[in-house]
Amino acid sequence: MSVRKIVILTVIFIAVAAWSVRVYQVNAGVARTYQVKTYQTGRDIPLRNAVLHVKGVTYGKITRENGFQFVPATVTMEVRNSSNKDISISRIVETKLTYGMDYYQTMTGTFNKSELRRLSPSKSTTIILKYQVRPNRKGEKAKLYFAQDLYPRLVLDQYKKGIRYGIAVQL
Repeated sequence: MSVRKIVILTVIFIAVAAWSVRVYQVNAGVARTYQVKTYQTGRDIPLRNAVLHVKGVTYGKITRENGFQFVPATVTMEVRNSSNKDISISRIVETKLTYGMDYYQTMTGTFNKSELRRLSPSKSTTIILKYQVRPNRKGEKAKLYFAQDLYPRLVLDQYKKGIRYGIAVQL
């Protein structure tokens, strides 16, 4: 083998090794698996400093508005502060309602914004979220997915193990 071929192969080998090291560094903190802990309706769900209780979902009649058809889906839940200090649970209103790959978000419902921002110790509040879902989804099994910053310690503990963690409720 000529010296030129040896030099070219050495440069290629070093470039591949450098690229491999960089790919490893970039992907070192990325979750390798996903885990969603799914609770059933009516069960208590422990969050950071609160306990969540999803009571259920109800569907209304088909509604037409601006040329679109939808069914109102109403989710009722209760959150109780289980700590000895005021907490913020305002991100609870960002809960996603999903039907397979079809998901819905809302900011519409009945809830006390000041209580969500500052829930006193041992107090509870009821949250009613109203979603507009496709008519064909009425009565199908749905799931609620909650924002991860409502349970950051669980997320961080699982992240250190290479797992992306979430909490959901089967309705």
